[in-house]
Amino acid sequence: MFSRIVSMKIREGSRADFLDAISRSAVSALRDEPGCLRFDVCADRVDPHRFFLYQLYTDDEAAEAHRFTEHFLAMRAAADRYVEPGTQIHYSTDVLFAN
Repeated sequence: MFSRIVSMKIREGSRADFLDAISRSAVSALRDEPGCLRFDVCADRVDPHRFFLYQLYTDDEAAEAHRFTEHFLAMRAAADRYVEPGTQIHYSTDVLFAN
């Protein structure tokens, strides 16, 4: 398993447009990528402009393939308009599901 956690802050006034773009990307990833197991978009409880993405893939190859999909490239272009500099990305390879 491979997980990616992204922390980003979006520009003032772009929340609705950002949510529209990231929602399309998340739905497409789950629908069109067999290796994408999870794509969560979470909003910070205190800062309405801070978002966290949690993505879970079957393996490194599936995570890398995601970066070349049409929906990722569209979201990447949108991010240039909506996301402030300073995005942080964290990677994990071993995932424990404790449910």
